Amino acid sequence: MTTGPIEVRAATLDDAAAIAELLRQLGYPNTRDEVRGRLGAMDTDAGDRAFVACAGEAVLGFAAVHLIPMIHHDGCVARITAFVVTESARGRGIGTALFAACEAYGAARAAERLEVTSGDQRTGAHAFYIRRGCAREGQRLTKRLDDRRRRL
Repeated sequence: MTTGPIEVRAATLDDAAAIAELLRQLGYPNTRDEVRGRLGAMDTDAGDRAFVACAGEAVLGFAAVHLIPMIHHDGCVARITAFVVTESARGRGIGTALFAACEAYGAARAAERLEVTSGDQRTGAHAFYIRRGCAREGQRLTKRLDDRRRRL
Protein backbone atom coordinates (compact mmCIF):
# COMPACT_ATOMS: atom_id res chain seq x y z
CA MET A 1 0.00 0.00 0.00
CA THR A 2 1.33 3.44 -0.94
CA THR A 3 1.56 5.90 1.92
CA GLY A 4 2.37 9.57 2.23
CA PRO A 5 0.52 12.83 1.78
CA ILE A 6 -2.36 12.89 -0.68
CA GLU A 7 -2.35 15.47 -3.46
CA VAL A 8 -5.43 16.09 -5.62
CA ARG A 9 -4.61 17.59 -9.00
CA ALA A 10 -6.02 17.88 -12.50
CA ALA A 11 -5.74 14.62 -14.42
CA THR A 12 -3.40 14.61 -17.41
CA LEU A 13 -3.14 12.37 -20.44
CA ASP A 14 -0.23 10.65 -18.71
CA ASP A 15 -2.68 9.39 -16.04
CA ALA A 16 -4.75 7.43 -18.58
CA ALA A 17 -3.40 3.97 -17.70
CA ALA A 18 -3.97 4.46 -13.97
CA ILE A 19 -7.46 5.86 -14.59
CA ALA A 20 -8.28 2.89 -16.84
CA GLU A 21 -7.33 0.55 -13.97
CA LEU A 22 -9.47 2.49 -11.51
CA LEU A 23 -12.45 2.36 -13.89
CA ARG A 24 -11.90 -1.40 -14.27
CA GLN A 25 -12.26 -1.71 -10.49
CA LEU A 26 -15.68 -0.05 -10.85
CA GLY A 27 -16.66 -2.60 -13.49
CA TYR A 28 -16.00 -0.41 -16.54
CA PRO A 29 -13.21 -2.00 -18.58
CA ASN A 30 -11.38 0.62 -20.63
CA THR A 31 -8.02 0.70 -22.32
CA ARG A 32 -5.43 3.35 -21.66
CA ASP A 33 -5.98 4.69 -25.18
CA GLU A 34 -9.76 4.92 -24.70
CA VAL A 35 -9.33 6.87 -21.46
CA ARG A 36 -6.63 9.03 -23.03
CA GLY A 37 -9.00 9.91 -25.89
CA ARG A 38 -11.81 10.79 -23.51
CA LEU A 39 -9.55 12.92 -21.33
CA GLY A 40 -8.40 14.74 -24.46
CA ALA A 41 -11.99 15.31 -25.53
CA MET A 42 -13.05 16.84 -22.22
CA ASP A 43 -13.96 20.49 -22.72
CA THR A 44 -12.45 22.33 -19.79
CA ASP A 45 -13.77 25.63 -21.16
CA ALA A 46 -17.33 24.27 -20.92
CA GLY A 47 -16.81 23.00 -17.40
CA ASP A 48 -15.52 19.42 -17.66
CA ARG A 49 -12.85 18.50 -15.11
CA ALA A 50 -11.04 15.32 -14.20
CA PHE A 51 -9.12 15.00 -10.94
CA VAL A 52 -6.71 12.39 -9.63
CA ALA A 53 -5.62 11.82 -6.05
CA CYS A 54 -1.98 10.81 -5.74
CA ALA A 55 0.49 9.71 -3.11
CA GLY A 56 3.82 10.49 -4.72
CA GLU A 57 3.66 9.11 -8.25
CA ALA A 58 0.88 6.61 -7.48
CA VAL A 59 -2.61 7.53 -8.70
CA LEU A 60 -4.99 6.25 -6.01
CA GLY A 61 -8.28 7.90 -6.97
CA PHE A 62 -10.14 9.54 -9.83
CA ALA A 63 -13.17 11.79 -10.21
CA ALA A 64 -14.82 13.42 -13.22
CA VAL A 65 -17.14 16.39 -12.74
CA HIS A 66 -19.15 18.29 -15.35
CA LEU A 67 -20.97 21.60 -15.17
CA ILE A 68 -24.45 21.45 -16.64
CA PRO A 69 -26.10 24.80 -17.42
CA MET A 70 -29.76 25.10 -16.46
CA ILE A 71 -32.33 26.41 -18.92
CA HIS A 72 -35.19 26.96 -16.46
CA HIS A 73 -33.15 29.43 -14.36
CA ASP A 74 -29.70 30.96 -14.12
CA GLY A 75 -26.93 28.78 -12.84
CA CYS A 76 -25.58 25.31 -13.29
CA VAL A 77 -25.25 21.97 -11.55
CA ALA A 78 -21.91 20.24 -10.97
CA ARG A 79 -22.38 16.51 -11.62
CA ILE A 80 -19.85 13.87 -10.64
CA THR A 81 -20.06 11.13 -13.26
CA ALA A 82 -17.11 8.99 -12.20
CA PHE A 83 -15.64 8.57 -8.73
CA VAL A 84 -13.34 5.80 -7.53
CA VAL A 85 -10.55 5.13 -5.05
CA THR A 86 -8.33 2.10 -5.57
CA GLU A 87 -9.51 -0.84 -3.46
CA SER A 88 -6.24 -1.11 -1.53
CA ALA A 89 -6.32 2.55 -0.39
CA ARG A 90 -9.93 3.01 0.66
CA GLY A 91 -10.61 4.41 4.11
CA ARG A 92 -7.56 6.69 4.10
CA GLY A 93 -9.29 10.00 3.29
CA ILE A 94 -8.57 9.87 -0.44
CA GLY A 95 -12.24 9.88 -1.40
CA THR A 96 -12.88 12.75 1.01
CA ALA A 97 -10.09 14.78 -0.63
CA LEU A 98 -11.39 14.01 -4.14
CA PHE A 99 -14.96 14.89 -3.15
CA ALA A 100 -13.75 18.18 -1.63
CA ALA A 101 -11.97 19.02 -4.90
CA CYS A 102 -15.17 18.41 -6.87
CA GLU A 103 -17.16 20.47 -4.38
CA ALA A 104 -14.65 23.34 -4.49
CA TYR A 105 -14.61 23.27 -8.29
CA GLY A 106 -18.41 23.48 -8.45
CA ALA A 107 -18.54 26.28 -5.88
CA ALA A 108 -15.85 28.27 -7.71
CA ARG A 109 -17.92 28.02 -10.91
CA ALA A 110 -21.11 29.14 -9.06
CA ALA A 111 -22.88 25.77 -9.33
CA GLU A 112 -26.07 25.73 -7.29
CA ARG A 113 -25.49 22.15 -6.19
CA LEU A 114 -23.24 19.16 -6.55
CA GLU A 115 -24.83 15.88 -7.55
CA VAL A 116 -23.39 12.46 -8.09
CA THR A 117 -24.55 9.55 -10.20
CA SER A 118 -24.12 6.14 -8.59
CA GLY A 119 -25.51 2.71 -9.37
CA ASP A 120 -28.18 1.34 -7.02
CA GLN A 121 -25.88 -1.57 -6.10
CA ARG A 122 -23.17 0.74 -4.70
CA THR A 123 -24.57 1.06 -1.18
CA GLY A 124 -21.15 1.70 0.36
CA ALA A 125 -20.61 4.61 -2.01
CA HIS A 126 -24.05 5.99 -1.17
CA ALA A 127 -23.18 5.97 2.53
CA PHE A 128 -19.94 7.80 1.71
CA TYR A 129 -21.81 10.52 -0.20
CA ILE A 130 -24.40 10.90 2.56
CA ARG A 131 -21.60 11.38 5.10
CA ARG A 132 -20.35 14.23 2.88
CA GLY A 133 -23.72 16.00 3.09
CA CYS A 134 -25.46 14.59 0.01
CA ALA A 135 -29.11 13.56 0.18
CA ARG A 136 -31.36 11.59 -2.11
CA GLU A 137 -33.26 14.07 -4.23
CA GLY A 138 -35.50 13.02 -7.05
CA GLN A 139 -34.89 10.02 -9.23
CA ARG A 140 -32.79 9.46 -12.31
CA LEU A 141 -34.30 7.45 -15.15
CA THR A 142 -32.24 6.38 -18.12
CA LYS A 143 -32.79 4.92 -21.55
CA ARG A 144 -29.96 3.44 -23.61
CA LEU A 145 -29.60 5.13 -27.01
CA ASP A 146 -27.02 2.75 -28.41
CA ASP A 147 -26.84 -0.99 -28.85
CA ARG A 148 -23.88 -1.60 -26.55
CA ARG A 149 -24.76 -3.85 -23.62
CA ARG A 150 -22.56 -2.24 -20.99
CA ARG A 151 -23.56 -1.81 -17.38
CA LEU A 152 -25.00 1.56 -16.44
